Amino acid sequence: MADQEHVAKLEQGVDAWNEWRRVSSGLRVDLERAHLAGANLIGVNLEGADLTEAVLYRARLVRAVMCRANLSQAKLAYANLSGANLSEAILDGADLHFAGLRETLLRRALLFGVLMSGANLAGSDLSDANLADADLTRANLTGANLTNADLKGAKLQGANLRSADLTGANLTRANLDDADLQGATLTQAHLSSSNLNRASLAGADLVGADLTRAILREADLVRTTLGFTIFVGADLTGANLCETDMRRSDLRSANLQRATLDFAIATHMKVWETLRAGWSIKGIVCECAFWDENAVEPTMYAPGEFERLYSDQTCIELFYQGGVSTFELNTLPALLQYLASLHSDTSFRLKSIEETAGGARISISIGDADTETSERIKVDAMRVVQSQLALRDNEILRLQIQKEYLESFVSEKLMRAMLTAGSPHGNVFVGPVYQPMLTAGDSHIHQTINDNSTVLALLEKMMDRRADLGLPAADVTKLETELQSATTELQKTSPDKSVLSRSIGFIQMLATEAVKGAAGKIGESAVADWQAWLHQLSQLIGHLR
Repeated sequence: MADQEHVAKLEQGVDAWNEWRRVSSGLRVDLERAHLAGANLIGVNLEGADLTEAVLYRARLVRAVMCRANLSQAKLAYANLSGANLSEAILDGADLHFAGLRETLLRRALLFGVLMSGANLAGSDLSDANLADADLTRANLTGANLTNADLKGAKLQGANLRSADLTGANLTRANLDDADLQGATLTQAHLSSSNLNRASLAGADLVGADLTRAILREADLVRTTLGFTIFVGADLTGANLCETDMRRSDLRSANLQRATLDFAIATHMKVWETLRAGWSIKGIVCECAFWDENAVEPTMYAPGEFERLYSDQTCIELFYQGGVSTFELNTLPALLQYLASLHSDTSFRLKSIEETAGGARISISIGDADTETSERIKVDAMRVVQSQLALRDNEILRLQIQKEYLESFVSEKLMRAMLTAGSPHGNVFVGPVYQPMLTAGDSHIHQTINDNSTVLALLEKMMDRRADLGLPAADVTKLETELQSATTELQKTSPDKSVLSRSIGFIQMLATEAVKGAAGKIGESAVADWQAWLHQLSQLIGHLR
């Protein structure tokens, strides 16, 4: 409890108290649990005083000297401490919500777990202070000095940190949701696993900051400086990084889906395993990037080349079970030219070739194509893929085609020859005849799609393997119903095309979603089987249309 003599002396007024402190130097002031709510203590000297659990609600402590004072668990809500000196003071667990701390000195102060929600700390000096787990929700920290401050796990939702200096600050696991950090300095700051959802960082300096696994969904980073910044595993979904200087930033495994990097300077950035669907990189400047895991193998780009290669466009994906052979790689340029001849209003570009479960996936970027056109292009491409796969088992015919067409690279004739050679092997889906006759030189090649036995065999496989998909009971019933409907229709002399289109379309939709959800659970072999079957279904739907 407080020393009542000390309490009585303080009640005599600030002037008397300060004179008493002057002549009683070295005296330990004991005001523990003292009730001083609303007290006028402007300019009071409480240096080194024990104010543990003291009640100072709405007290006026403007320009008070309280350095090294112990205010742990003290009640200071709505108190006015503007201009006070609290350097090295102990305020662990204190209640300072909505307190006035404008231009207050809190250097090296211990503020662990302090409640400062709504407090005004504009222009205050909190350098080297310990604010771990502090509640600074909606606090005003405009222009505050927080260099090297410890803010681990601090709550800063909606806080105003405009132009604040957070150089070297530790904000690990801090919650900065909706915080305003415009123009703030965060050089070398530690922000790993922090939450910066919707935070405004426009014009901020994040050079050398560590944002490993930080969450920055919809964050505004316009014109920020990010050189050498670490974003490993960070979530930047929908973030605005326009005109950002992010040279040498580490974005490995980061999520950049729907992020905007227009006119950013991104030379030497590390982008291994990044997610980039829907991102925008208009006018991006990137002369060099590292796509390998250890960032030791640079890929150089001419001006504008990075944007051209990696801007988000509609893609079709071709799956090659068991991987891609040399022959299939060699015929890729011809495949692109063949697709371009069929769809002259669309641009085609080989985007990537990568290993995946059960084989390899080739992604082809198609510009200026709507959904319907994309589906038609995929059907045309899959006809070639199925022919390529069929030729794997016919080495003599494959070598003959390679010699006659590939060596001279007559792409149109090469594709025609491949389609002809591949079709008798049962790899191309069959159905009712309503494809036009194709011409190759002086010979005529007819699309023979009258035999429905291949379709029936495929539907039977799907029925037998329906358990692979792990569908709910209701969806299993729906799948079985549509499989049976399509089977019944195909056994008729004159199948109803509308019934087939509806049933097979439903089967494809349901199975495609199920395969995505079951990936990693049913094994690579099962995933590869279902992907191959679904590719064939895509062809049948194309014919039915």
